[in-house]
Amino acid sequence: MHTPAVRGAVTELSRRLLGATREPDPDGRALVIATARDAAGRPLATTAPTSPDPYEMTGSLLAWGASHAATPGTTLTPGTHGPVTAVGLRTLRDGTMQAGLYEVGDTAVPK
Repeated sequence: MHTPAVRGAVTELSRRLLGATREPDPDGRALVIATARDAAGRPLATTAPTSPDPYEMTGSLLAWGASHAATPGTTLTPGTHGPVTAVGLRTLRDGTMQAGLYEVGDTAVPK
C-alpha cells in the first residue's frame, strides 16, 4: 500500500469482491463474506453471515461460551481447541445464532 500503483490495484480488486457495492445497514449489522478454498485455490464453499456490531457480537459469543462451559453436565477437554472441536458444529451454530450471527438468506433471521 506504499505506492500509488499498489493502492490503485488493491482498490480496483476490492471493487470486484462479492458485496463490494453493498451499503452499510442502518441497524448497525455487519456482513462477512468468506470462501473456503482447496489447496489449488479452487472455491469449495462460500458463506455470507450477518451479525450485530462486531464488538457486540464478540461479547455475546464470549458470554455464550462461558455459559455453555458452566452448564452442568458439559464435558470439557483440557487443552487448546478450535470452536468446532471444543463444542461441536451443531452446538456452535446454535450458540452463534443466540449471539445474533445468521447466514444471509436464512429464514430464521430476526426482523
